[in-house]
Amino acid sequence: MPIEPKDLVANPETTPFSRLKYLVRQSDDDVTRFMNQLFNLATVAKEEDDWQPVDQFLNRWEDILTDRLALPMAFDSAPWTPFTKPLADARIAVLTTGGIHTSDQEPFDVDGDWSYREIPLDTPLEDFRVSHSHYDTNGVAADVDAVLPIHRLRDLAAEGIIGQAQDPTFSFMGFIPDVAGLMEVSAPEVAGRLKDDGVDGVVIGTT
Repeated sequence: MPIEPKDLVANPETTPFSRLKYLVRQSDDDVTRFMNQLFNLATVAKEEDDWQPVDQFLNRWEDILTDRLALPMAFDSAPWTPFTKPLADARIAVLTTGGIHTSDQEPFDVDGDWSYREIPLDTPLEDFRVSHSHYDTNGVAADVDAVLPIHRLRDLAAEGIIGQAQDPTFSFMGFIPDVAGLMEVSAPEVAGRLKDDGVDGVVIGTT
């Protein structure tokens, strides 16, 4: 069975391909050109023991792909709410776009998902899962606080640095090609729940 060009770059997860995840959106001709050039450069690099041209090639393609991206949304202004309460009296939440969920929850759709998962702060470490293929999740698998610092939040509350740790917290999967559902449904819903719970500030762990 012949290999399709798109199959070569589908859901890249490892370095250096994690930097080139948008290659999968390009034409078959571009994918073929990229793979041919990369193969030729790698062959020469191995023979000459000089991988700098390969790194330069990947950096150049990363810039090309970034320039081709269309912004999913644009705003002329953004709301701003000054933080006036003393931190020691504040209720703080942590959110993540890292695709974190618990073992009994439905995994995120890694091809695009604007839904969210409710995460209790007392979730045992062994119950955490990650559904995301658009960044290197190895570090998160070893330490969930890398993108969802719930244990650090609890430490801050225990030490009196913040007033209260919001429980539960919420997790999103940050790869959302169509943001309409996020903007119209899930984000307002989570924001409303945080507001109803009297949350004063939110820290978002991004990827």
